Amino acid sequence: MDRAKTLQAIATALDAGPTAALAACAEALMRLRPMAADGAQRLCRPLLAAGLGAAALLERLESLAVRQACLGCATCCQASSPTLYLADLALLGPDGPGRGHFYTLRAGEMVSSARLGSRQALVAELIKIREAPGGGCVFLEPGGGCAIYDRRPLQCRNLECWSGRDASTLALKPRLGRAEILCDDDTALTLAAEYDVKLPAAELTQALEQAKAGSQVAAAAALQMIELDHRLRGAISRRYGYDAPALELIIGRAAQVVARAHGLALGLDRLGRPRLERLHFGPA
Repeated sequence: MDRAKTLQAIATALDAGPTAALAACAEALMRLRPMAADGAQRLCRPLLAAGLGAAALLERLESLAVRQACLGCATCCQASSPTLYLADLALLGPDGPGRGHFYTLRAGEMVSSARLGSRQALVAELIKIREAPGGGCVFLEPGGGCAIYDRRPLQCRNLECWSGRDASTLALKPRLGRAEILCDDDTALTLAAEYDVKLPAAELTQALEQAKAGSQVAAAAALQMIELDHRLRGAISRRYGYDAPALELIIGRAAQVVARAHGLALGLDRLGRPRLERLHFGPA
């Protein structure tokens, strides 16, 4: 970054008004330390409110950029939600935010790895914090803060965007699973085991991948599994009283939700029969 040009840009923006000043400061901070624009703006607002001049502003931005600590910019929180480790078990306890905020990705499901830049089938189950409807972690507050920051998961505490340290450094740490979470609920553990036998995640994944590639046979098989999943969830809920969020932790995501992750959705053909349709993202 050309410091002299950046200083001049900030000075010019300060003369132009608060909107231009905020944009210039945020841009300078993002060049010094990669982060999302809204996070950079949030960090710059109190500096601008202090009435600092261009030189002092740039010095403060440079100081922020090299700080060896989380700045709370929420960039990582907007990208995804964390995977939980055994050290995070208390989050799902009686003093936690509630088990409805968590769900299971079963072994055999396909997931996207931002770190590896690829999709791969899980070899072991993962417990995840839910994502918000618009994406990102459900605990990310509208103003950019974390609702559970003081108790944030190990993966969040381990991540150092300023040093490049990521989840790969946790490879030897034991991950959290349903066995630990549901150890006080024999019914839930039994239901989880029975569901995995009746509807293996690997078989659903294979059928959905082949259906997406155009196989009608696989599409029919996937539809049968989606129907079976729907029946099982309804029966379990009626008999044992578990609601939909609880079931997403106990037996994992609904097959219909998994299908959407593969770019497929339920629709109807001209005769009103269910079929799988490819999802279209963005403009046609």
